[in-house]
Amino acid sequence: MDYYPLLFVSLCFLNCTESTIGPGSRKSPSRPPENVIPSSSVSNDLDLSGKVHSPPQESLPPSDIDVLERNLLQEDIDPKSVLENYQSYCHSCSETRQFTYPTLIYITPWNNRGYDLVKTFTRKFDYISPVWFRIKRIDIKKYHIEGTHDIDSQWIQTLKEKRSDVRIVPRVSFEKWSTDDIHAIFQSEGEKQQLSLTLKNFLIEYMDLFDGYVLELLAHFSGPSKVVVNHILSDIAEHIHQIDTNSTKKKEVILSVPPLTEYFDKYDFQALSECLDGFIIMTYDFTMKEPGPVSPIGKYLKREDNKSQIFVSGSSKTIQKIGV
Repeated sequence: MDYYPLLFVSLCFLNCTESTIGPGSRKSPSRPPENVIPSSSVSNDLDLSGKVHSPPQESLPPSDIDVLERNLLQEDIDPKSVLENYQSYCHSCSETRQFTYPTLIYITPWNNRGYDLVKTFTRKFDYISPVWFRIKRIDIKKYHIEGTHDIDSQWIQTLKEKRSDVRIVPRVSFEKWSTDDIHAIFQSEGEKQQLSLTLKNFLIEYMDLFDGYVLELLAHFSGPSKVVVNHILSDIAEHIHQIDTNSTKKKEVILSVPPLTEYFDKYDFQALSECLDGFIIMTYDFTMKEPGPVSPIGKYLKREDNKSQIFVSGSSKTIQKIGV
């Protein structure tokens, strides 16, 4: 079987408004696109201290020239350029692929406009990952997937009408597990099997909508043994790959990986590369203890020790997730 690198992109920041990186309510299914308010129609406002606030930045409209020809992609990007051009995509290129390898994009429920944007650019992506689900342990050998209220089958159908072979792989987070829950799954083979069966049965229930998962658990299971975590992941992948899809394409399991070797290194990659279908190297939403930038990708990529210990020569399943 041949594998290719994947480019992972997020629509979290395509909506240039003040937002919080966390779940929120979604708009109605129609989700009308937001309009940019022309600066000429907005007067400067005074706050209680008497300071004058500038009007919202007006973005240029869509263009027929791509961003490469317009020289907008630079190593050192000017914030003003982003604000001036964040809506000025190449309208005539919206269905043209510029990247030859498979691509995946995250869609977050706290940026409602992302649902509409991905419909415009569906043909540019092979994988679409809505950030909808969390899995919880609710009792002994009982697990439950939260977030089903966010499922939008009509939206998924629209995407598949635009590109029939697009893969919908929702993200499943393992956040907010108690110490007792983590201890139970690490100590009991029966717990591991029930976790895998819950994910498998959920995917069977939504067979026509979903094509696999993006799993996010390493940061939440960082304390316990890596060997056990890798065992849990291989069990999940084995169960998911057993699903009969009545087609040549199996259901897929992709792992989200923090860019720190204490979470994941080349030995973990070697242990899991045969059973998992892809790996996301998380360089977006990578916050520190102090407030500041959420994407220190430059600092990370310059650390040769990180690259040499996570990236393996010829590791075509290893991919980079980029926040836009």
